[in-house]
Order: sequence, then C-alpha cells, then structure tokens
Amino acid sequence: MSEGRRENRKMVRLILDQPLNVSIGSLGADIRYELQTRNVSYTGFFLDFEKPGRFPFTPASIMEIWIDLEAGNRIFFNGKMVRKVMSGDPGSDITGPGIAVRIIQMDSKTEHQLKEFIDRKIAEKQLHNNKSA
Repeated sequence: MSEGRRENRKMVRLILDQPLNVSIGSLGADIRYELQTRNVSYTGFFLDFEKPGRFPFTPASIMEIWIDLEAGNRIFFNGKMVRKVMSGDPGSDITGPGIAVRIIQMDSKTEHQLKEFIDRKIAEKQLHNNKSA
C-alpha cells in the first residue's frame, strides 16, 4: 500500500500495543481459527497471518468473527477478506504479512461498542503521547 493511499483513508485506524484475540469461522460452522490483530478501524481490521496464501477463506467467503476487545467485552459480526499482504509486498514492512478484513454486517449495539473502544484507545494514546512530549 502506498503512503499516499494510507493518508487518503477517511476512517480512523488504531494500531494497538497489545493484540486482540480474533476467532473466525465459516457461517454456521463449528471450526474456528484463532488469530490476532493489532490494527483495527470502524470498518475492518488487519489479521496477523504469517502465510496469507494459506488463509482458509476467499474474498467471496462470508465469515463469522468474534473479537475480544477487552476482558468481558467480546463482539460478533460478519466480514469478508478484502486483501492478502504477503511478505515482500508493498506495505508489508509496516503491517507484516496478513489479511485485511472488512466488516459487512454488524448490529448497532456492536457498532457502538467497537467505536467506543477505538475512540477511547485513541484518546488514551494521545494523552500518553502528550505526557511524554
């Protein structure tokens, strides 16, 4: 991803110090994959995935996704893979290899929980950065 494209994003992207646990499965399936993300926005997230070519979903797959925002605060929504980033791809030096996932269906309560979490974490980072300056 070019630097200019990243600057043109309209949505806030939160880069976390500690990863969030993510569980992903096919619609109605019992098998879940346990992964992590450090990169979250209001519209999606980036999964840390060492070998994205082995990701068991396609861009056509609708996934059931659970993210543990914090202890006792697990959210659920549906998403789709939008991009694979392989080692050596443009932007992989920033994100590492992984999978970009877009949120495609989320109820309003969950949307509020995600937005509140991101906004609070951004405010905490800004406060910490201001104290460090």
